[in-house]
Amino acid sequence: MIRSAGQESTAARELRQAASSLWHTQRVKRLVGARLAMDAMISVVELPCLDPACPDPATRITILGFDLTRRTHVVHRSASRITSADIDTILPGLLAMHPD
Repeated sequence: MIRSAGQESTAARELRQAASSLWHTQRVKRLVGARLAMDAMISVVELPCLDPACPDPATRITILGFDLTRRTHVVHRSASRITSADIDTILPGLLAMHPD
């Protein structure tokens, strides 16, 4: 069966959304990693936001240093909407906070 461009299957749409989400989380990881002056593991995860005023998923950024100090920050927007300016604003406070 040949489909026109307007008849994208649900599976194809879900795959495209998953690929986009993965690309944006990796992009945020690269933005954080490029600004760190230390070796660390960086985790970026989109989670459902529990705040009713937050329409997008929230994005949790975790930095785990090799000294096993963990620092976490939640941005109340999807990874696709996080910019390098956001990272520049978040990172100094994240690195200055006490480890979890």
